[in-house]
Amino acid sequence: MNHFTVDPELEKNAYLIADLELSKLYVKNDKENPWFVLVPRKIMASELMDLSHEEQCMLMEEVTIVSEFLKQYYRPFKINIGALGNIVRQLHIHVLARYENDRAWPQALWGTTPAETFEQFELENIKSNFQEFIE
Repeated sequence: MNHFTVDPELEKNAYLIADLELSKLYVKNDKENPWFVLVPRKIMASELMDLSHEEQCMLMEEVTIVSEFLKQYYRPFKINIGALGNIVRQLHIHVLARYENDRAWPQALWGTTPAETFEQFELENIKSNFQEFIE
């Protein structure tokens, strides 16, 4: 019997923030560019089309919630949203804050290394702030 698991590559340098209705929400350990990853709890999903219409709509609602949280708490210049899956086939959506003075602007952050990471208490604060935000 198959059961849902998150690809270990997605959990590297990431911290579980919440279990949303459809997805597990992680924050990557990147203090410069707060970077969230939504992983829908759907076995064998690698593309958006692997989700039902209702699940696709729910995922977009979750992307919006995370985007609104980023906007309110981190005031980015731009929010990037992406679903590449070139390295990890499991369906996941990146929602990240971009700033005009960040380490890769205006190119993609993929493949770059953050100069600063979160302390454990900061990760706990993000989790707590997100929980308050969605209540």
